[in-house]
Amino acid sequence: MTDTLVIYYSFTGNSKKVSEYVKEKLNEKDRKANILELEPKVPFSTDYDEVVEEWQNNDIKKDVEIKEVTIDLSKYKKIVLITCTWWYGISPVMKRFLKDYDLSGKDIIVASSNAGWLGHCFRDYKTLLPNSNIKGELDLVFSSNEQERDKMLTTQEEIDKWIEKLN
Repeated sequence: MTDTLVIYYSFTGNSKKVSEYVKEKLNEKDRKANILELEPKVPFSTDYDEVVEEWQNNDIKKDVEIKEVTIDLSKYKKIVLITCTWWYGISPVMKRFLKDYDLSGKDIIVASSNAGWLGHCFRDYKTLLPNSNIKGELDLVFSSNEQERDKMLTTQEEIDKWIEKLN
């Protein structure tokens, strides 16, 4: 039986890599997991400066539409949420998902990938998941060096310990 769903949004690919690792790790231990990638209906620009211009200090006022989720969320008891940090908060895509879909009563672990600026991401998760059991938080830190943006500083051991909190 599959009882865990890994849900993620990844702008640069870093959150996707971690999400795929988490799914593989869960499947190794006979805790079958599926994965769901969240996507905006209209993709964000691939030009970082354009994204900054449109979203910096404005994400609270703006909203993004996301592609419909076709997975039956009621079939899952445990949820893993991983997103990138956008200007000290969770991404607009994850925010929209959490506003549109009810995860009440689920056991959840949350993570936010960033280059050292986590901000209020965990507070965002708690605000948007008032009726869920958040069992663990993970600050996924990647290098802030422009040439090494995909280099993860959070250790595999830290990720593995975080995954175990979902038990």
